[in-house]
Amino acid sequence: MAHLFLAVFLIVFGLNMLIGLALPVWLLGVLALIAGVLLALEHFRVRVDRK
Repeated sequence: MAHLFLAVFLIVFGLNMLIGLALPVWLLGVLALIAGVLLALEHFRVRVDRK
């Protein structure tokens, strides 16, 4: 899951840089924050199970 969010962030960020999409900065920040938190949780092996 963490790698999926990281991939989405990198694709959106790359498109924003290449073709100048008019995306708000907060959107990129939220995607980066989610990807970073998920990668940190995965690294420290914190499990969040669904009920």
